[in-house]
Order: sequence, then C-alpha cells, then structure tokens
Amino acid sequence: MTSIDSEIVAKCRLLGALTPEVRDCLLSRARRRNMARGELLGLQGEPAGTLKIVASGWVKLFRVSEDGHEAVVNTLGNGESFDEVSALLGGVSASSAEAVTDAELLLLNLTDICFCANARAEISAAVLSAAQLHMDAMTAQIEALKVKTATQRLGEFLLKLSDETGDAHNVALPFGKVVLAGMLGMKPESLSRAFARLKRAGVRSAMREIEIDDIAALRDWTGAQGGR
Repeated sequence: MTSIDSEIVAKCRLLGALTPEVRDCLLSRARRRNMARGELLGLQGEPAGTLKIVASGWVKLFRVSEDGHEAVVNTLGNGESFDEVSALLGGVSASSAEAVTDAELLLLNLTDICFCANARAEISAAVLSAAQLHMDAMTAQIEALKVKTATQRLGEFLLKLSDETGDAHNVALPFGKVVLAGMLGMKPESLSRAFARLKRAGVRSAMREIEIDDIAALRDWTGAQGGR
C-alpha cells in the first residue's frame, strides 16, 4: 500500500470498516483517475459502474432540473466516497459529479469483488453504513436550510473549516465562492451579503482567503444571533 493509499484509508470510513485483507484486495484492483478542474466524471441517470473515493482535491455532486437549474447536493474532499449503493447493486448515479479543483479519484469496481472470505458481506455492510452517513448528512442539510439563516450556515461552514485545518485565524476556501454558495443553498449575491454581515463577527474575506479575528466570538455570534 502506498503512502497515499494509507492516507485515504485513514480518512475513508468505508475502507476503514473493512478487514485489511478485503480492503487491500479492493485497493489493488482500483483504478486511479486524475481530473482537471471543471471536468465531469459522470451524469445523473448514467450507470454508476464504480464506487468513487476522492483521494485528493474536491468534487461537486449536483443535479439539474428539467428547466436547467443546478442544485448542489454535496461537495466531497479527501477520503469521502459516493455512488456506493449504485456500484454495489449495478444501478445508476443519483447525481452528476464534477471536479471543482484538480482532483484524483479511486474507482472501485464492486462487481469484481475479491475472493477473500466474507468479502461480499463486509463490503455490503460497509456500503450500507456509508449510505446511512449520507442520509444523516442530507437530513442535517435540509434542517439547516429550513431553520438557519444564510449567515448562520456560512458561519458554521467557516468554523468547521477552521477546525479541519487547525488554523483558528486564517483559512482558505477549498473551492470558489460560486460552488460554496450552491453548497450552502444560496445565490452568489446572498453569499456576498452573508460575508458582509459576518464582518460584525470579525470575519474578513479577500477572494478565497478568510481571516477570523476570534473563533469563540464567531461561534457565539453565529449561534446566538444567526446573522440578524
């Protein structure tokens, strides 16, 4: 296993749920795909074919309505996976996938499951667990859209980003603000207004660079005032 694979295993819950024998067997059969920013991996309704794991960079999952409007379903970073159930059952992708930065993906063909003992049972259980995690995340996203203001959602995203990067005062958005707006369920102009409101909490933005004066103050302000 390469150092990159070891990092993916450490971050990917699906791979972490497998025994080393089954996991290593799957990884040995994985295909790697390098994607440029803006490149499409697949479209909603097409056969999924493989389970995808983001090894580096960011991928946007989105759906397009009949009238051409795009809805961002999720943005996935290192170690996160998608198309798990569809790949296992031979179904179609529920959403389209596009690289929003240069990215590398691992593609796992689950119909070519190795002959390790209990491999299919292990993989099926891991896929079911991943599907539950996606459902929980989607439920939380719907709740946030219904009960939280745009500024609250932006503030909470910046707090999460700060926790993940380990820098309490300076963070860089992993992708552009148009993608961020779609992920948070708002239009780009609404995102600009939300950033303007967060100035009162000591947050300043210049392109993709964000400065946060006081994490505790931002957390209190976001939770207590919700951007009012």
